[in-house]
Amino acid sequence: MGKMGQTLTAILEGKKEHQFETFNRLTHDQFARLKECNVVIEFTTPSAAPDIIKHCIESGISIVSGTTGWQEYHLHSILKLCHSLHGKFLYASNFSIGMNITFALNRKLATIMNEYPQFSASVKEIHHIHKKDSPSGTAHRLIDDIIDQHNRYEKFELNTNQKMDDESVLPVNAIREGEVKGFHEVTWHSASEEIKISHEAFDRKIFAEGAIMAATWLINQKPGEYTMSDIIDL
Repeated sequence: MGKMGQTLTAILEGKKEHQFETFNRLTHDQFARLKECNVVIEFTTPSAAPDIIKHCIESGISIVSGTTGWQEYHLHSILKLCHSLHGKFLYASNFSIGMNITFALNRKLATIMNEYPQFSASVKEIHHIHKKDSPSGTAHRLIDDIIDQHNRYEKFELNTNQKMDDESVLPVNAIREGEVKGFHEVTWHSASEEIKISHEAFDRKIFAEGAIMAATWLINQKPGEYTMSDIIDL
């Protein structure tokens, strides 16, 4: 079991109102146990997540997914499947309440900065050395929102040390070091001043607690596709 699975298990063991099962691997013998669940919380790997999500939707099981790194190639087909089978699916690149507030601030600031062309943006993220996707799913959300909300930026470039001649390119720095739980920072810099929005996670419990909150919330919702924005109304 991975670190997020261990954290989820530790939290759920202390919550008497929840009954839960843990699955290290989904084998054919475990499918029957899986169907007894009201909702599944999935933190696996980018290669495993799409099949697990599809299996739950096809089996009529509500599912919350916290794995990142698979959405670019599989999200469209999964959302289409969920819609056609009237499934319940909630996905998020980050389940932290603080990070979701940061997402909202980032979108608002990117919109404001259209009026101040002397400022240029950059994104920085730091994670532990075991994290496989780069940039992180959370960083992708920050990047996508800047590109969506700001008229200048059309694409991003990762880990470049060169000065950007193309103003439409958003520079992104992804660092892997130690056991950092997660640090994300957006900077808007001019020749005379800068503005920074940042969020740092000190304990992966915030992600597990957010996923449990999302799963509890999803059980009572009508069929559909959801994100943390549907839970945290900003």
